[in-house]
Amino acid sequence: MRRLIRVTAVLVAIGAAAVLSAAGSAIGMAVANGSFQVDHSAVYGNSTLFDGSVIETGKASSQLQLTGGVQMRLAGESRTRVYQHRLVLEQGLGEMESATGFEVEASSLHITAAPGSLARVKVENGNNVRVSAVRGTLRVTNAAGVLVARMETGFSLVFEPQTAGAMAPTRASGCLLEKGGKFLLAERTANIVLELQGSDLDKQLGNRVEITGKAETASPGMPEAAQLIRVAEIKPVGKGGCLAIARKLGAATAVAGAGAAGAAGAASAAGAAGAAGAAGAAGAAGAAAGIGIGAVAVIGGVATAATVGGLAAVGDLPGQGNSQPSISR
Repeated sequence: MRRLIRVTAVLVAIGAAAVLSAAGSAIGMAVANGSFQVDHSAVYGNSTLFDGSVIETGKASSQLQLTGGVQMRLAGESRTRVYQHRLVLEQGLGEMESATGFEVEASSLHITAAPGSLARVKVENGNNVRVSAVRGTLRVTNAAGVLVARMETGFSLVFEPQTAGAMAPTRASGCLLEKGGKFLLAERTANIVLELQGSDLDKQLGNRVEITGKAETASPGMPEAAQLIRVAEIKPVGKGGCLAIARKLGAATAVAGAGAAGAAGAASAAGAAGAAGAAGAAGAAGAAAGIGIGAVAVIGGVATAATVGGLAAVGDLPGQGNSQPSISR
């Protein structure tokens, strides 16, 4: 019995040491041509980063290099908390070179990038978040994991989480289409697809519309749809202009058998577009809808608007395009 107790004690000690070792392992390095702070201690040149480290930049920008290939650049006067698989941007501007499984959090939003993508994220006034897809594809979700925007190269949007959260009314605009007996809205601002339920939707099929409604707790029946919306009001914005989007979505612009055979046939020929094509098609709705830059969508409790000035509105990091800062120590 005494031997068993000793063996058990040794195993417990080994396990505890392994846990402490894992908790204290480095996850990367911060480098800057100047001074900055890590965990509220002044650093010059470079510093090792651990899970949960807080980085605060001064006048100089900093480069974060994490294990797994993640690179994040912070502008001056920025503050972030970094973990092995995510970075929480609390203040300022950051630019992320994507890596699989890594995300940026900002004001309850989660930004993930496809491999090879470059994302620029800026926190303003403690709540507003400007996101830009400098290169590649980005996904923006709310705190509940609901997709609120999908962004392609050159897209730049400003987000503001609403106080009502997921219970905030939904407001969206784009092309109203039909697929598999269900109504879809190719949302033009957030570049996503919504599944709609409500009365008189068939009367506006193939047109550009604006809807208000409420998100249902049930999941949408179409895989390309981000949410299921119960429509309370629908307003026409423009007649037609949705054929190209319908083709990409594999959808129809009118109810089959009601004079829409041509549109339905064209949609059927492109039925393999898939979810990725659906989101891209929703982006094309912006040009078709004719709703000016700055139009606001409220989806998943997040207000989203196109930024005036595009990528330039998000801002640049000082010294972009220069070589990386050298390590001083």
